[in-house]
Parts: sequence; structure tokens; C-alpha cells
Amino acid sequence: MKAVRIKLYQNMVNYRRELSYGYVQTYPLPTPSMIKGMAHALLNLNEYQNLKISIQGNFASVVTNMQKVYKFDRDRSSRPNNPYDVIIGTSRKTATHGVMFVDELVDMELLLHIAFEKEEFNERLLDAVCQKTVVLGRNEDIARVDLEDTSIVEITSSNDEYRLPYNIYLNPEICKKEQLEGTYYRLPFYYEPISSFNDKRIFKYIEAVYIAKGNKIKYSDILVDSNKNIVNFFSK
Repeated sequence: MKAVRIKLYQNMVNYRRELSYGYVQTYPLPTPSMIKGMAHALLNLNEYQNLKISIQGNFASVVTNMQKVYKFDRDRSSRPNNPYDVIIGTSRKTATHGVMFVDELVDMELLLHIAFEKEEFNERLLDAVCQKTVVLGRNEDIARVDLEDTSIVEITSSNDEYRLPYNIYLNPEICKKEQLEGTYYRLPFYYEPISSFNDKRIFKYIEAVYIAKGNKIKYSDILVDSNKNIVNFFSK
């Protein structure tokens, strides 16, 4: 199997946890749905293409930032008594504003492996990553691509003993076999297509365990890339 290995760096980033608003929390690593969205956006895809994703990375620390937030009314008539008016271009809109607190990961280094079911998308993704601006997380969370370590790699199986060099999302079955302790997550992978902005997004979830770097994998057959980086794929 072939996959695209992508190495990214982000100086301060938030991978927003759902249902966190006034205090916006972050996942320790991006979710599969964020990676899927990034890949599909880079390829300008309008429909879902099946893929497998492996996610691992390290960060230096977590800080809490304070931000001023503006929220615009979709329909100005929905709150006619709202006194806060702003002009955008030639249109007048009503809005609310306030302060919220946002957790941000500092000096995030990510190692991603993405394998499309249709392998021609792997080559296209590699070209897009090397030529376009990569955004992962919020709209302002631009990533720097390490071109030297970003390439198409061969994925093979291995039964060697490995010590994890990165924090990683692992399948619960591996953690149970290896007796590894971590944080259990149900992570969003993708959502069914919607026809309008008002439709609800129905997400499909996968089960994963966040394991800290330094732990060993001794007893499980695992996947590695051509540089012996551990790969743990998730798919829908």
C-alpha cells in the first residue's frame, strides 16, 4: 500500500472540540474529520473520497488565549432591536460581540499519513500540499510543510518492537493488547452530505485512544512506512 506522508509545523493552533464555545478547548491532535477536510479542500473535491488516515504529533505546551469575537446575524430582521450595527462592503449587518478564551497548542509538529482508496488521489494530494497553502484547524491556522519529509511512501507490516516517538491516536484493540493507558476518544471522521447551511451534519465516528510518546509497542503487528515511522490507519 502507498500513502502520502505529510510533515507539518504550526506555531499556535486550536483543534476545536465540539460543544466548547465561551471557552474553546482543543484536541491534543487534529481529528480524522479535520484531516479529511484538509485533504479534500486541497484537492477541490466536492464529494467524499474514501481514505485512511494516521495521525501523530508532538507539541511543546498549551496556552490559553483571550480573543474578541464578533458574531453576525444571518438575517438582520431576526433581531431588529439589536443596537450593534456594522457595515460590510455596501451592506449593513447586526452583530453581537464579546470575549472568549481559546486553548492553543504551541509548536505543534504533525506527522500524517493519508492513503486514498483511489491511488491517483495520493499523487494529486502530494502535489497540492507542496504547492498550496495548507490550513488545519481554524481558518487562521496555517501550517508550514516540511518538504524534505513529505512524500509518497510504501506502507508495510512489521512485528518489531517500537518506542513511540510521537503522541498518537491508536486503535483501542492495540492498546488493550499492549496494556497501554491513554485518553479514549470518539472522534468524528466524516459527515453525510448536506444540501444547505441549515441542515444538520450527521457525523460518523471512530474509536481511538490518545497515547503519549515514549510508550512501547512490543506484541502487536503494526504498520510502518519506508522510514520506519509507525502508521496507525483509521477509516470509516
